[in-house]
Amino acid sequence: MIERTDDLLNDDRNSFKEIFQKYFQPLFNLGFQYLEDEDEAKEVVQEAFVKLWAIRNEIEFDSNLRNFLFTLVKNNCLNILKRKQILLKHHEKIKWMEMHYQYESLTRIGDDYLEFNELKEKIDLAIQRLPVHCRVVFEMSRFEDLKNREIAEKLGITQKTVEAHLTKALKILRNDLKEYLPIITVITEILR
Repeated sequence: MIERTDDLLNDDRNSFKEIFQKYFQPLFNLGFQYLEDEDEAKEVVQEAFVKLWAIRNEIEFDSNLRNFLFTLVKNNCLNILKRKQILLKHHEKIKWMEMHYQYESLTRIGDDYLEFNELKEKIDLAIQRLPVHCRVVFEMSRFEDLKNREIAEKLGITQKTVEAHLTKALKILRNDLKEYLPIITVITEILR
């Protein structure tokens, strides 16, 4: 019988192999239910079998290997989920702190810089000063969220021409708004 722990106590590798073959798939399914990741589920199952082999001399003859393995996999999955949850909390806290510092730096800018509405007017004016074709392509790309292919189809031009107009528009805007780029960067990060 492959469930016998006395075979494991005697370092019977064939018995261990039979146990592995019998339980790998059900344990993997359990791990996958918890983790929803095949690689992580396989790793958890492998860890359970490594642990079983490592403590084989400590297992009692009448131990229920099935329950032991399922409990190991379940607990390891729960530990992974807890670690992920902790990491997620830290990641969200860091994101909030970054946003807070960006906001603080924006408020520290003071009266030497334009207010937000004035900055918006400067950006709108710079866009209006673009050459007509560049402006049309830029607005379709940025404000209508169209892809280059879609813009090309609507305007009856090639995608290369669309890319050239976008490149030219961005170069002109960067040049016209270069003194405002640091504040624009901070604002876009806050509004993201």
